[in-house]
Amino acid sequence: MPLASVDRVEKSIYTTAQNTTLMGLVLYGKDNGRQLRFTTPSYADTLRVHESIQTYAFPGRRNLGYLFAFESKRDQVMNSLVIDPATGKKTITLEPTRKRFDAVTEFSRQFAHMQPCPWTIYTKVNINYQLCMSYPSILAGPSSLPEVSQETQRILRQSAAFRSEQRLPVLTWSNGKDGTSLWRAAQPKVGLQGNRSAADEQFLQQIQEAAFSANSLATKPPIPPKWVLQKLIGTTDLSAWMPDRTTRLKILDLRPRASAMANRTSGYGYENTSNYVGCTLQFCGIGNIHAVRDASNKIASLCNSQTTNDSSWATNVEDTKWLSHIRTILSASWEAAYWMHIHRLPVFLHCSHGWDRTSQVAVLAQLILDPYFRTMDGFVTLIEKDFLAFGHPFHTRCAHGEGRGGEGPNVGDDSQISPIFIQFIDAAYQLVNLFPSEFEITPLYLKELASHVYSCRFGTLLCDTERERELVAGIRQRTHSVWDHLERLEGTRNLDYNGGSSGGVLLMPLPLLLRNVNLWVDRHCQYGPKVTAV
Repeated sequence: MPLASVDRVEKSIYTTAQNTTLMGLVLYGKDNGRQLRFTTPSYADTLRVHESIQTYAFPGRRNLGYLFAFESKRDQVMNSLVIDPATGKKTITLEPTRKRFDAVTEFSRQFAHMQPCPWTIYTKVNINYQLCMSYPSILAGPSSLPEVSQETQRILRQSAAFRSEQRLPVLTWSNGKDGTSLWRAAQPKVGLQGNRSAADEQFLQQIQEAAFSANSLATKPPIPPKWVLQKLIGTTDLSAWMPDRTTRLKILDLRPRASAMANRTSGYGYENTSNYVGCTLQFCGIGNIHAVRDASNKIASLCNSQTTNDSSWATNVEDTKWLSHIRTILSASWEAAYWMHIHRLPVFLHCSHGWDRTSQVAVLAQLILDPYFRTMDGFVTLIEKDFLAFGHPFHTRCAHGEGRGGEGPNVGDDSQISPIFIQFIDAAYQLVNLFPSEFEITPLYLKELASHVYSCRFGTLLCDTERERELVAGIRQRTHSVWDHLERLEGTRNLDYNGGSSGGVLLMPLPLLLRNVNLWVDRHCQYGPKVTAV
């Protein structure tokens, strides 16, 4: 068990078969419900070991430099320091590890074959993270709103002010052919009074007009016949799956409707489509971080139990709701891909803050639509883009360097801890497992990645935002990259990968996807006491 993956450590008393009392410790892991138990020769030894683990496993958020990710590269960093004799300022001259997601490079790839391009890259509006601290420094939006325009800057500022955490609508993916595109943001500040923002409404209107114009210039593929759509969706009633004549943008609020409505009492909520002309809104029902944490604890407890009734194993697994949450996320991702690929609509995703469920669905939808992201390089780029750069709070959700079950500066906030990124990896595994030849990565790649979410062996998944990694912690200079490790590891590259020769889009029938979601036994049961996998 990596030291940083210890969740908490407790002193315990054991009684042997010879009725001898021994002191010992129980180490609880942050992932998979893993536990380590051992005895010590004396009470004094127990206290010393307990204190040592508490000190080194939980340095606290202000002392992350003591994590192994930093310690393993400390000598190299120290040897590269250059001190300015005039100011005394110390500068690390060590070459940083490669940044896999470069916004200009990636968006240029997406826009390369679009003339004229309906989208543009914003290189200055958030260059110092002044517009949104949890967004990347480089953004993309409609070309009708060039960043050099004072009017554009006003719209962006006011739209950001109307969204939770300043997370305004921005582009994350375009198919490079027409107006098909994926946008993300946080919930609007509607509140009980039904507040409005003319700038936010105008921004979404500009997205619609840019997409509509691009679609009118492109050759639009025909809508599949009714019977094909029925098989694709898994229902004979297509009324909810066909846009009306006025729909130009599909908003997918990833939360349950009740949750979104409840947020209005806190000053937030969801878009009133009577104010957002041309938009239709749909709720996707994905559970929040608390529901995910609860399901994760239950599946870990089940897989590590020695008394599980094996005759009802499948029922017990379903009762944890872990697979149910995975299906809901995959369903929402499939639906986003459906509206983009079949109907060529721009799709706008958000949840509450736009950094948990939104990141999950955005990444999975792009895995379905874009074959580049199913390569090893593309998969890394995608994670760096929609999880790391777009501000999924890894530190807050994983409590790196922090313990649980107590008080003090070195203890994480239990209410904010949740395995959101682990849940995404599990959902990605379902796609890889179902269509192995479509992915250059293997289940081993995903399993190894999951193991390093909590290990803190590498710095890649530390901190909450791009700003913290680049400007505060110096992650790429001071730590090693998990991507370099995974690329070197034997068995992580799929030798049977078809190179995207199957045609690109992986929009499988929805029932096929959901009915084949199964427990990832190799990961969930790897520390269990019972034999589960062959």
